[in-house]
Amino acid sequence: MHISDGVLSLEVTVVSTIVAFAFFVYSFRSLNNEKIVLASAFSALFFVASFIHIPFGPTQIHLMLLGFIGVFLGSVAIFSISLALILQALLLGFGGVSSIGVNVLIMGLASYLVYIIFKLNFFKALNEKVKFFLIGFSGVFISTFILFLHLIISKDEYEKLSYTIIFANIPTMILEGLVTLFLFLYIKKTMPSLLKGLNIWDFF
Repeated sequence: MHISDGVLSLEVTVVSTIVAFAFFVYSFRSLNNEKIVLASAFSALFFVASFIHIPFGPTQIHLMLLGFIGVFLGSVAIFSISLALILQALLLGFGGVSSIGVNVLIMGLASYLVYIIFKLNFFKALNEKVKFFLIGFSGVFISTFILFLHLIISKDEYEKLSYTIIFANIPTMILEGLVTLFLFLYIKKTMPSLLKGLNIWDFF
């Protein structure tokens, strides 16, 4: 899901970086003492989860937990994921330095949008387990759609690739949905106070 340096046009990269910086500032200003520890923990979780690769046909899929992080952190998810993306780019070469802003929109903004969708109770009538699954599924779906938009706007030759990426990421969407489902069921069973304390039950 990471975009490398030079993949997108200069115009798209610059505009995306400016927009990403605005969201980063907004996210940082939403950070408070209660969420500093959580933001750090989820930043580390995102960083580590990216290393879990699962072979799937000719390619590999890896976890991101975007929806899971978004529901817990809200707007702070952008800040949390941005920190992980910066470290990944500088230390490991994941993505690229000039494309950090693009990757913040693809993953950080997607995580926050999941929070908004569930905060607005669009899926209120659904079964609880279905909601847990959709949190994970929608995180990757939104992320893939933002990636699709960047590619198709950037260069004409990316048109076929853009549509291919949507279908290629369906296994990742399903995997994220299942992992998120089991994570929430585990937390509900072992640490229900965590969900209540963060008002996450308001979504369900």
